[in-house]
Amino acid sequence: MNKFKAYLGDSVYASFDGYHIWLTTENGYPDDPRNQIALEPSVFEALIRYQEHLGEQLLKEKKL
Repeated sequence: MNKFKAYLGDSVYASFDGYHIWLTTENGYPDDPRNQIALEPSVFEALIRYQEHLGEQLLKEKKL
């Protein structure tokens, strides 16, 4: 499951299994809770749209 694994920051890693993008948290300690979220393509696309929308909203706020 950790194909193309990359560190994103704040103890968050991303990897790809051929379909899902997996987000995991890893702090490196033995009692690490290792939370996992699997993003299917449509959910990942929705996340990208949200990021674009958020950017637009923040720009509007700056202009006010």
